[in-house]
Amino acid sequence: MQYFTIEELVHSETALCMGLNNTPSPVIRNRLRILTETLLDPLRAEWEARCKVESWGNPAIIVTSGYRSAELNRAVGGASTSAHLLGWAADLKPQNGRLHDFKNCCRSFLATRDFDQLISESEDAAGIPLWLHIGLYDRQNRQRKQMLTMRCGRYAPLL
Repeated sequence: MQYFTIEELVHSETALCMGLNNTPSPVIRNRLRILTETLLDPLRAEWEARCKVESWGNPAIIVTSGYRSAELNRAVGGASTSAHLLGWAADLKPQNGRLHDFKNCCRSFLATRDFDQLISESEDAAGIPLWLHIGLYDRQNRQRKQMLTMRCGRYAPLL
């Protein structure tokens, strides 16, 4: 794991504030490692290269949500089928604030890879998300290669 740590993939302010245990099992820790080595670290390297070429500043990526225990997932209103529960997903945003550019980078990066979902979450009218959800597998170990947007509480294909 080059750019991300298990600690940041399991950290949750909500869990800390509510006294919830968000400690992953060894199986979940291994999945987080696979997620990171397969998608997150290579994505971070790609984002860094783009930021350098375009002079976009700091290429760091913030994990806003990674693994969630069942209790934490309920507390944050996560779906009962969320890949976060299994250690197969992370929500990300670029530290430099270039969310639209990061969305485009994620989309082109994933176009040639196996993955489950890219969701551009809570997009505004200009197509700028609050964060990007990236999942490697779903609950049935599928990689559906879904690219979706979430606007006004509805999912649609990411165009």
